[in-house]
Amino acid sequence: MGGNPIQFDYTVILTLLFPMLFFFIFFVFVIYLMVSAIRFFKRKEVIDKALLQKLDELIKLQTHQSKKNS
Repeated sequence: MGGNPIQFDYTVILTLLFPMLFFFIFFVFVIYLMVSAIRFFKRKEVIDKALLQKLDELIKLQTHQSKKNS
């Protein structure tokens, strides 16, 4: 009558823990990608607005010079 009569089977924990851990890491990665994309598009919007303003100034300057030469 030696030994521990109660034995715990760790396979149940491992079969439940690994899929849950995988999905948790997957969802964290998806959320990270979404936040990165949102930050990128906000920066892109600001940069594009500045670029459009510069292009408008160049167009005005070009039309002003072409009218001046005509």
